Amino acid sequence: MRPLSLLTLAVLLAACGGPVREETVIETWPSGDPKEVRVTEEGVAGVDVQQFHENGRIHVRGQLIEDVREGTWNTYRENGNPWSQVDYQHGVKEGLFRTWHPNGLPHIEGQHSAGQPAGEWTFFSTQGQVVEVRDMSPTN
Repeated sequence: MRPLSLLTLAVLLAACGGPVREETVIETWPSGDPKEVRVTEEGVAGVDVQQFHENGRIHVRGQLIEDVREGTWNTYRENGNPWSQVDYQHGVKEGLFRTWHPNGLPHIEGQHSAGQPAGEWTFFSTQGQVVEVRDMSPTN
């Protein structure tokens, strides 16, 4: 039996490799590095959005379904530290909301309901100490 050629092996692996994943560069920095990339995968609903800082580090990551935000969206600072985390349902803020100070410590933690702040929100100092807990529920 003859060994498979590399080309034949590559074709076989590609055919058996599972869903097709496609990355599309939407926008670039003046350097030519990607500023925004959208990733689709065969059989997966939605489009993963990845935006990058000019230094190449991830800036924003989340998913669009029918061109609206869905699920958890994360934002990062240029140094890689987290900046914010927001949950969406059908393009509306719903659920967890967090932000971090530039030093990486928590800044704000709370919840959204139907796009509005709801329930108790906790605010932290730059040293990570709770400075305020505020009820953000709408008044009736």
